Amino acid sequence: MINQLFDPQLLSQDSGLLQSCCILFCALILARFVPIPRDLQPLLWFNRIAVLLATKVNHPERAVSQQLTAGILATLILVVPCGIIVSFLLSLAAYPWFFELIILYFCLCDSAFKPVAENIVDAIKTNNKQDAKQLLAPWTSQNTNVLSEVGLSKATIEKLFTTPIYGTLATILFFALGGAVMTLVVRMLRQLEHSWPPYHPHFHVFASFIGQFNRVIFFIPTLLWHCSLAIQFGQLGLKSIWSSIAPPACQQLNNHYGSYALAANLLKIELGGPQQFIENGISTRVDLAKVKAGPLPDHRHISQAITITQTANLFWISLTLLLPLIWAGLRFL
Repeated sequence: MINQLFDPQLLSQDSGLLQSCCILFCALILARFVPIPRDLQPLLWFNRIAVLLATKVNHPERAVSQQLTAGILATLILVVPCGIIVSFLLSLAAYPWFFELIILYFCLCDSAFKPVAENIVDAIKTNNKQDAKQLLAPWTSQNTNVLSEVGLSKATIEKLFTTPIYGTLATILFFALGGAVMTLVVRMLRQLEHSWPPYHPHFHVFASFIGQFNRVIFFIPTLLWHCSLAIQFGQLGLKSIWSSIAPPACQQLNNHYGSYALAANLLKIELGGPQQFIENGISTRVDLAKVKAGPLPDHRHISQAITITQTANLFWISLTLLLPLIWAGLRFL
């Protein structure tokens, strides 16, 4: 039986699958235990390029059709060349698995937010809100300088409940479907939505294409992530899933509203609400819908959110490790 399980012919047939699983698992472990510092993350540089490009081509005073066309063309200019270049380099590389590992590692860079959230909890506990604001600032597009303790708690919890969708879940799913190139392209599309928030008046039309497109391609990763969170709460979690799948029309173009609704219902707190942005020295307030499922959050709810999202993340990492073992068992049977 052992010889049948480790038959060299069967191993050679499954070598591609086993290698992909090993690459993905190693990338998940590296991102978790050896995260990239925020200033050195390549996707943050991509964000800055996207913001600079938007300042040149996004003109809200122009016709809707012109703004929409500019947004689509800007998306293609930023994403398509990168995808083609990476695909070409992988085809020429002597060891493509190494570069695939690096790409996945970059795509999982938001895994570094967990220790940041823990530091924010410590800063709030010691009434050091300024440090908490500085810790959160690189991770969100809104202006953290005006946030109160409640605002800091809300923003941190919302970040904890949304980053794994575009990091862990999307990386696992799209790497399985289309390899490292598809994973990178999808991650860049998500970064564009972060750089051009569709609910911001300045980007409302310009980023509407990328917002709607991301809503479609991230529907399955979002649903899977919500299920891995809700299952920890039993019947309450199952009831809360519906509020995340079918949010009200007041969500505007905020693709995160469903995740906020789920988090608020699971933690029995209030999330969402207005956000303030600084652009070219001008402050802009954007009124977003609130999810009222309980009292205003504090640092204790951040700690609870860390535990919940940590458990869900460990589940997906463990599943990645178990996939080759399950496949070997099926081969054996």
